[in-house]
Amino acid sequence: MNNIFNLTRFGRLLIKHTFEHYKSYLMSLAVLFGVMLLGGCFIVYMLDAPMTIGMQTALFTSILLLAGTIFTSTVFASLGDKKKAIVWLTLPASHFEKYLVLWLYSFLLLIIIFTGCFYTVLFFLTSIKHFPNEPTEILDLFDRYGGFQVFLLYAFLHAVAFYGAVRFETLHFIKTAFAFFIGITFLIIINHLIQYGIFGGGVLMNVPFGGAHFMENNQERVINITFSQQWRMLTLLGVMSGVFWIAAYFRLKEKQV
Repeated sequence: MNNIFNLTRFGRLLIKHTFEHYKSYLMSLAVLFGVMLLGGCFIVYMLDAPMTIGMQTALFTSILLLAGTIFTSTVFASLGDKKKAIVWLTLPASHFEKYLVLWLYSFLLLIIIFTGCFYTVLFFLTSIKHFPNEPTEILDLFDRYGGFQVFLLYAFLHAVAFYGAVRFETLHFIKTAFAFFIGITFLIIINHLIQYGIFGGGVLMNVPFGGAHFMENNQERVINITFSQQWRMLTLLGVMSGVFWIAAYFRLKEKQV
């Protein structure tokens, strides 16, 4: 029998994990659905016009990134408890199969279920309040370039949170978020110093690997990156996601009873 991956063994592990955690997963899903529904009703009640595509995209992105990373940071919580860690590590399955089960739940299944819940709430919200002569547009994530960017951004943050969940034994989300923001702050400072050397004292604080904003003759100037350069940045984001996923797997393999 393959010591790394066996489909039958993986299927049994997936079923076992599902039966052991379905109650907590369903409860978390109900809470998330309720928050989106109540929050959405409040937003629609306050608006005097239909929700724009931009607002829908912002809501989808922010909720997915926050809820997804919080959930991901808890998937290896049992490793922080020695008794639970012994049971989990001694399961008759490979580390890769255990890794893959948690990856599927926290990434692929979470995206599918979250997207379904979001659109269910969105269609409900657009039906309870009508605006005469102002048809409501519905966000189409699969027919827009922005949808791909959202999922790729989630892939990167998921990979970081996934690695942090293995790396830290307690307070996974807080410690991972702290380390992540320290790293981002460092990149912003380095990016600012480089652009300061190019544009001089008028350069503004810019996002790393993005365009440049600087002041010239009391006017703000913007230099945007090209479309091909955007794809290079997205490719880099995808590569970094893969690096963190691989690092998380090898970190998990180091765990011993």
